[in-house]
Formats: sequence, structure tokens, C-alpha cells
Amino acid sequence: MTAAISYKVEELAEITDSEIIGNKDLRINNARGIEESGGSSVTFADQKEYLEMALKSEAAVIVSSHQICKELDSNLKEKKTFLLTDNPRRVYAQIADLLTPRPYESGEISDKSVLADTVKLAENISIHPGVVIAENVEIGKNTVLAPGVIIGPDVKIGANCLLHPGVIIERETVIQDEVIIQSGAVIGSDGFGFATDENGHHKIPQQGNVIIESEVEIGANVTIDRGASGPTVIRQGSKLDNLIQIGHNVEIGEESLLVAHSAVAGSTRLGRRVTLGGQAGVVGHIKLADNTTAAARAMVTSPTNEGDFISGAPAQIHREALKEQAYLRRLPKYIDKIKKLEKRLAELENK
Repeated sequence: MTAAISYKVEELAEITDSEIIGNKDLRINNARGIEESGGSSVTFADQKEYLEMALKSEAAVIVSSHQICKELDSNLKEKKTFLLTDNPRRVYAQIADLLTPRPYESGEISDKSVLADTVKLAENISIHPGVVIAENVEIGKNTVLAPGVIIGPDVKIGANCLLHPGVIIERETVIQDEVIIQSGAVIGSDGFGFATDENGHHKIPQQGNVIIESEVEIGANVTIDRGASGPTVIRQGSKLDNLIQIGHNVEIGEESLLVAHSAVAGSTRLGRRVTLGGQAGVVGHIKLADNTTAAARAMVTSPTNEGDFISGAPAQIHREALKEQAYLRRLPKYIDKIKKLEKRLAELENK
């Protein structure tokens, strides 16, 4: 059974660099939304109306901003303890992470798992029933493999990683520290590479691997293809939502965000902090510059410049795409006007 986790408000303030107003000795053991909060809960309010609701809730501690707390005049503030910061959402996320037990962590290796003799394990690893680990695999300390995880040969997994049920890590994949991979993800399957002639489609061996750097999170049912030659790389701190496809030899830059159903075709490079909205698609062999944002359902077919905000199909600078959409909405009126002009012109020509 997982031991209860709790912190004093004073400890949380120090960890998150927040200012305490109220009882610094209160002990908190859970982080909840406003309506779900209880007497030992911390919640957060990043807008004035939410702070009004939080003050009426059972929450013992409220994370909010200096400005919002100052603006709201309420006698209820005297009954609550506050952690004040310039970024309430970030601070609440930090606290919630501290107070949430890590899933599947047992520190034990199940006798219903199957491990090759050449597997190298560091200390305090959790391996659950149904896990299969092939030869020459190395796994770092405090890593957790949930039920049904399959690890192929010659894989390296770092420390403090968490692989949820049913994750498949194919051969020669390298996963660094603090990586989270959600259920059903497949990392290192063959890329979609074929040579086509009149006799059919001939498979090109996919001889590369996948490298996932530290602090990456990969959502459920994501597929990341191994490189045809050389690696497919997900750089440090990137976050991938569910149901995403990453093609072979793609590079996702540091701290990028890819929203569900987005896809990146082979050999494309995304710079640092690139954001792809839901269902956005990126063609192969192009480069998206740092801080590019592609709106939902954008079809990106050409390189971008740093900081571009693009949308549409094919994608273009967002403000230009909006103009185009506005003109398209007016098109029926233009057609009607053209027909009237054509009719009038014909009448004049017949005189």
C-alpha cells in the first residue's frame, strides 16, 4: 500500500517559491479542484471569479496570484491560507505532482515477468506481471514498468521513467531520464520506407533507432518510427498528446508541444518550442523554425520562420489565412453580383 504523502504549507512555499499568507504550519495531503476540495486540500484560482468560489469551498489552502488576491475584497479571506505567486497554474501543478502518488511504483520485480539473463537493472525498479524484457537491456534506478510492457533487445532506459501498461519499446531505442510513456505507445517500430517499381513496393530496411531525451512525455497510442538510417529524436522536455504519428528520422525540438492526432512525416525537423494543434499535419523533409505554432488542422507544406503562427490547408501565416476565409465566405455574394453584371452586359451588347 502506498504511504500517504503530506507537506506543510511552509515546505510547499519553499519548494514553489511562493508567499504564504495565513497558517504556515497547516499540513496538506492532496490537491483538488475547487468543488472537490476538502479540509486538507490545496486548490488554485487564477481568475477573480474562481477565487470567490475557492473562498467558499472547503479547501484549506488556495494558490492564487498577488494581484487577484489584492483586488478581491472579501471577509472570507481571513479564514483561508494562501500561497501567492505570479503563476498560480504552474505552482499548483508543482504541488499536485508532489502530492500525487506515482502509479505502479512497488520497488519489486514480479515473478510473473520475463527477463533475459543479460538484463542490467539499477536499484529500486518496479516490474509488474506480464512485462517482457529482451537481452542486453539496461534500466536506470527508480524506473517503473507497468503490466504488459515489452522491451526489445539492446534498449537503454534511464532513471525515474514510468512506462504505463502495454507500452512497446522496440530494439535499440534509447530513453533518457524522467520520461513518461502512456499506455499503448509503440516506440521504434519500422518507418514507412519502400522503393516502388513496376513489380511492386520493396521494403527498405529501417536500420536506425529512436532517441527520447529527458523529461519527455508521450501520450497513449502514440507511434514513433525508428530511423531508416540514423535516429528519430524527441528532444528534452517535449510533450506529445495521444494518438500522434512521428515518421522516421524526424527530430522534435526541445519543449515542443504536439496535440492529439497531429502527425509529422519523415525527415522533418521541428525547432525548439514548436506547437502543433490538433490534427495538424506536417509533410516530410522540411524544417519548422523555433517557436512556430501551427493551428488545429493545419496542413504544413513548407518551411517556416521563427515565431510564425500558421493555419489552413496548405498552411500560411494565420492573418492571411483569415483574410482568405473571409473572402471565401463572401464568394456567394460575388457570384451573384457577377451573374447580374453578365446579364446586364449581354443586354447592352444586344442593343
